[in-house]
Amino acid sequence: MKQRIGVIGLGKFGRSCAIRLAELGFEVLAIDEMQCNVDSIKDMVALAVVADTTDFAELEAAGITSCDTVVLAIGAEIDHSVLTAAVLKEMGIHHLVARASSDLHGRLLKRIGADDVVFPEHDMAIRLANRLSLSSIYDFLESSPDYDILEVPIPRGAAGKTLRDLDYRARFEINVVGIRRGGEVLVTLHSDDLLEAGDRLIILGSVPNLHRFAIQTRS
Repeated sequence: MKQRIGVIGLGKFGRSCAIRLAELGFEVLAIDEMQCNVDSIKDMVALAVVADTTDFAELEAAGITSCDTVVLAIGAEIDHSVLTAAVLKEMGIHHLVARASSDLHGRLLKRIGADDVVFPEHDMAIRLANRLSLSSIYDFLESSPDYDILEVPIPRGAAGKTLRDLDYRARFEINVVGIRRGGEVLVTLHSDDLLEAGDRLIILGSVPNLHRFAIQTRS
């Protein structure tokens, strides 16, 4: 059975996110308050619905509670985003990923209970800077949409184990290319390096394998 993901807010960011998730094989429920935005995507996702995103009953009727993850892509209208996030958490959404347009916006979303907060403009600026300084690998990734780099928290139970113990390359066909530890990024790695609580892994691989790793190690 396909994992169902909801995307609320079909501006440029939300629309791109919904289409890419559908391309990766997810069952996508796309929701927006404007009919034109819904019409523009209805043939590219499993279901596209017009609904008031701050209305409990309308979101429930749209099927949002059947989603494993919801991406709240409303960015510019902070009050609308925060109200929608509050409704979604009240509805019991297990994994809420919310887009923030500022630090204050992000703090409010976290306080409400968003599980992950993303800053697309900030993240894109960082990626651009990294791409300019590491042009060869980023040129490869840009020209190979089936590959990507992710930064993720270490899975539960990984602290105190070595990269050899975890053997992610054999198990998931991904490569650990760095470890973020506090304010430092470790890039000269050895198979007997011990992971510590709070570490974040920087991993490289095909998108399906990265997804498989994230799903199977999520706790």
